Amino acid sequence: MKKLYGMSVLYALILFCAQQTPGQSPAAASPTPIDPAITPLSVMGLVTNYTAETRQVTVTTNAGNQVAVTLSDATEFMRIPPGEKTKDKFIKIAQTDFAVGDMVFARGRMSQDQKNLPAREFYVMSKGDIALKRDREREEWKTRGVAGTVNAVNSEKKEITIDARTAEGTKLLILAATGQTTFKRYAPNSVRFSDAKASSFDELKSGDQLRALGNKSADGSSFTAEEIVSGAFQGLGGTITEINVDAKELKLNDVQSHQLVTVVIGKDSSMRRMTPELLTALTGGPQTPAKGSSDPQELFDQLPTLTIQELKVGDSILVSSSKGSDPSRVTAIAVVNGVGQLLQASQGGRSPAVALGAMSLGGP
Repeated sequence: MKKLYGMSVLYALILFCAQQTPGQSPAAASPTPIDPAITPLSVMGLVTNYTAETRQVTVTTNAGNQVAVTLSDATEFMRIPPGEKTKDKFIKIAQTDFAVGDMVFARGRMSQDQKNLPAREFYVMSKGDIALKRDREREEWKTRGVAGTVNAVNSEKKEITIDARTAEGTKLLILAATGQTTFKRYAPNSVRFSDAKASSFDELKSGDQLRALGNKSADGSSFTAEEIVSGAFQGLGGTITEINVDAKELKLNDVQSHQLVTVVIGKDSSMRRMTPELLTALTGGPQTPAKGSSDPQELFDQLPTLTIQELKVGDSILVSSSKGSDPSRVTAIAVVNGVGQLLQASQGGRSPAVALGAMSLGGP
């Protein structure tokens, strides 16, 4: 029982940790009818304030709700080392061995208004441990992950054929899903990996962008997936007709639909400027992209950064976004400026435009 309880504590912290972005503060507090981080017996979140005199800790959940956790001499303090999953591996710590920014899971009896909790147990995962965990996860997705576009879905065999992006170019790869494979789906109009929701094999569609974590076969032709993250994305291309710097929005005359589309530049949107060398390479010139990469995300990351203040009416841009409910308004995942020649070469803005504009899903 002790091991199972310890694992439940750890998984609760890992779940919350996975919803955080490095360097990002919790969302602003707002009334939330249901917050899974707050239960009648616990709260899970980040330490955002600590008053030593009153021994009161402000714990802010991922949804932005705050609970005042009161510590006492009867409170049990434990630290969860990176990678440990059972309570017998947790380490007892002093009452002062935590800091603002640490992840905590506090147990006790929550007040009726869900604002106060006297803690009987106080479990801590430090900022440094959280950073190490994220680094390990990112490295794992880099070394054991694949990315590409869904080409076909075989529901009977539970197989997904993707056009996988590799250093040698796009190659067909068959992904096998098992009973242990977990699925997530990128939320509409969201650019954050943490917004991905639980999904299923049945939600996969041809044309989806997909990332998978797992193991490739010896001959490299197939891949057994442990986790699959997918999303419906689109690439838009055209000329800027209007810019509202204060609202961080611009209007784009999309060359494919011939419709005006409002593009929202969010705090997570990435903006880059096309280089002459890459433009020449993408339109068939003799130069090749830097480092020989054919992965759109790697090509994009090598481009110089850009701000909305530097854009001008008349500029030609590519925009990558998830598909939302309103096709006339999108939130940009990525924006690339200076692509007039690329749009002309693609005869409608879809061939090289989508190849560069469809950014792969962000990892943990």
